[in-house]
Amino acid sequence: MTHSPRISIIIPTLREAPFIGRTLEILRQIEMPHQIIVSDGGSTDGTLDIAAKYTENIVVWTHPQRQTFGQAKNAGAALATGEFLVFIDADVHIPSPQSFFETMLSVFDADPKLLAMTVPLKPWEDNRSWVDALFCTPLNAYYIIANNVFHSGNASGEFQMIRREPFRRIGGYHEKLAAGEDNEIFRQLAIHGRTLSYSRLCVRHSLRRPHKLGWLRTYGIWLKNGFSIALRGRSAYKEWSVVR
Repeated sequence: MTHSPRISIIIPTLREAPFIGRTLEILRQIEMPHQIIVSDGGSTDGTLDIAAKYTENIVVWTHPQRQTFGQAKNAGAALATGEFLVFIDADVHIPSPQSFFETMLSVFDADPKLLAMTVPLKPWEDNRSWVDALFCTPLNAYYIIANNVFHSGNASGEFQMIRREPFRRIGGYHEKLAAGEDNEIFRQLAIHGRTLSYSRLCVRHSLRRPHKLGWLRTYGIWLKNGFSIALRGRSAYKEWSVVR
């Protein structure tokens, strides 16, 4: 008997050949029925060949203009059949993913008003430093306070788990934002229900942007974009820079 998946894992990609294989290999440890969807923005570096080894659910952007994150995530979500949509970056590793999602689902099942969850972000185990720990700590604390204390809804895009029906009711991600669509959707969901940063789990990320640009510069970019969306309703940047 074929069981419908409870989770659909959606991974937006653009030239992710150095990262996507390891991420997908870790997801092979999931034993529960699940679906993996790769939503590609037009890669030419082998990303699609690697993804095809792990999933048949691949959607490719074919328009001449660059795809936004919101467009990529919504295109992937359109293929999803799971009760929960899980959005992760191509360089995000989920530790012990079977037990991770068993725990996340149990938290959702215990609270029907809970619409979306995120978890703290930590560096890859083999690529961490005290500097990463120093700068990740306030970022994670901010999301815990925003979601769990003030109930305002906020989360970065490295990991977001959202109930499919509320996601579709609000129209998914804001497609015209060059960046910040991740924060915006949690803010919208918090209007209709509860969002949570679940601090007992974490995901691990390459942190390639702060490693290349520096943590202070990266924080400045995030803050500038966040204030622009909050005050003006649009991103501070016409296009989000690609870091590879």
